[in-house]
Amino acid sequence: MKNHVTIKDIARELGISTSTVSRALSDAWDVKRETRDKVLETAKKLNYRPNPNARNLQNKHTGIIGIIIPEFVSSFFPNVVLGIQEELARENYRMIISQSNENREQELENMRVMEEYLVDGIIMSVTNEGGNEAEYRNLMDRGTPMVFFNRCPSIKVSKVLINDADMAELAVDHLIDTGRRNILHLGGPVNLSITPMRAEGFARALTKAGLDPEGKVRTAGIFIKDGREAMQRIIDSGEPLPDAIFAFNDPVAIGAMKALKAAGKRIPQDVAIVGFSEGSMATVVEPQLTTVLQPMKEMGREAARLLIRQLKAERHVEPRTVYLDATLNVRDSSVAAE
Repeated sequence: MKNHVTIKDIARELGISTSTVSRALSDAWDVKRETRDKVLETAKKLNYRPNPNARNLQNKHTGIIGIIIPEFVSSFFPNVVLGIQEELARENYRMIISQSNENREQELENMRVMEEYLVDGIIMSVTNEGGNEAEYRNLMDRGTPMVFFNRCPSIKVSKVLINDADMAELAVDHLIDTGRRNILHLGGPVNLSITPMRAEGFARALTKAGLDPEGKVRTAGIFIKDGREAMQRIIDSGEPLPDAIFAFNDPVAIGAMKALKAAGKRIPQDVAIVGFSEGSMATVVEPQLTTVLQPMKEMGREAARLLIRQLKAERHVEPRTVYLDATLNVRDSSVAAE
C-alpha cells in the first residue's frame, strides 16, 4: 500500500486544521505568515509533494507504471520496454516512459514527475553517471516500489540481470579458442555496476589461459564515438595493436571497428572484435559482429512481474535478484585467425 504524505499528515503534525494547511500551501491572504512558514517547513520535513491528480483518486491507485531508461539510441532499451509492456498489459496496467539521456539530474526530475502523478511503481535502468542511490531509497520509503534491470544500483532492491562476468568470460574464451593471445578490453563507464563485472570476466578468461590481464583494460564508454576514440588512441600511441578486442557493448565494438578500418586494418584477420548486448546494428555492420545476446524482452517481462508481485502483496515483499541466461552469437568479426 502506498504511503504518500498528505495535507492531513501536515495538519496532524502541527495540530491545525487541514483547511488551514491547504490555504497556507496556496499562500492564501488570510493565513498568518508565522503559520504559513510552519506549514512550509513541516511540508519539507515530511517530504510532502503536491498531487495534481488527488481530486480524481479514491485509493491512490492509478494503474500506471513509470518506466525510466537511459536512452533510446540503441535497440537494447526499447526491446526491454516491449517486454515490460507485454507483461503489464496482461495485468491491465498502462505505462509512461521517460528518458534520462544518461544524465543524473534528468533522471531525478523524471522520478519527481512520476511520483507527483502517482504512478503505482517504477521500473528503471540507471544512467552511466550514477549518484542517485539516496533518492531511490527515499522514493521507496515514501511508498513507490521500484524494480531495476541491466544497470542497477548497489542498494537492496529487486533487480533483473544476466551474469555479466560469466558471459564476458565466455566471450573472451571464444577469442582465445580462435588463437588470439594479445586481447584488450574496451571497458564501460566507471560508475556502472556492470562495468567491473564484465572486466572481471575478461580477466578470469585470460588468467585461466595463462595470460596476464594486467594493463589490458582501457576505459572507453558506451557510445560508438567512445569506442572509435578509444581505439584511435591505441592506434596513435604506436604500441603494437592487439589481435582481439572485447568491447563493453556493441556500440563501443562498432566504434573500434570504424577506427581500425580507417587505419587500413582487416577485421578479423588483423584484429578480431567481440561486443556485448546484441543490438540491432550487430548484423548490419560489415563484418557482422560477434556479440553476447541478452534476453531483452524476457528481461522486461521479468522486471514487470517483480513489480506486479510487490503491488499485489498485502505486506512487505523482500527484494529479489533474478538472473537470466544469455548466449554468445558468433559471427564474422571473430572467426579463427589465419
